[in-house]
Amino acid sequence: MTEKNIEQKLIAAYDKMMQRVEHFLDSAEQQALPALQKNIDKAKRQAIELKEISAEEAEKIGDYLRRDLHDAAEHLESSGKEFSSWFSFDLKLVEDRILDIFAKVADKTRLELAQLAEQAKRAQQYHTGEITSIGTLACQDCDTLLHFKKTSRIPPCPKCHKTLFVRTRRRKRT
Repeated sequence: MTEKNIEQKLIAAYDKMMQRVEHFLDSAEQQALPALQKNIDKAKRQAIELKEISAEEAEKIGDYLRRDLHDAAEHLESSGKEFSSWFSFDLKLVEDRILDIFAKVADKTRLELAQLAEQAKRAQQYHTGEITSIGTLACQDCDTLLHFKKTSRIPPCPKCHKTLFVRTRRRKRT
C-alpha cells in the first residue's frame, strides 16, 4: 500500500470515527466524560472489527479525535462563543458534511468536552504526520499558518520544515 493510500485511509477513518461518535451520542441520553471516552473507544473497536484500520491506527485516530474535541471545548469554554468561531477561515469553504458532524458532536458534548479539555493540556500540540480536521494550525517555530479545509494529514511547515504546531484562534479586529 502506498503512502498516499495509507494517508487517505487514515483520513477516511478519522471522518468515519467522528460520524460513529456522533451516532453513539445521538442514541444515548445525557452523558458525562467517561461516556465520551467510551463512545470514542466504541468507534475505534468498530473500525478495527470492520478491518478498516489496524488497532494501532485506530488508537492514533482516537487520540487525534480527543485532541481536536479538547481544543474545540477549550475554545467554547474560554470564549463563550458559538462553535463556528473556532474555525479560523471562511466557513463557506468547509465541506458541509464535515462541519455538520463536527458541530453536532461538539454541541452535544459541550460539558463533557470542557472537562476533557481541562484534563488534556498536553493534547494542545499537533505534530507532522498526525491527522486533524478543519481549522488553522500555526508552526510553533516560525508562526506560518496551515489552513485545513477538510480532514487531512499534517505536513511539515512549508517555511521552516519544523513539525510542531498549535491551533490558532480568530483574532478580533479593533
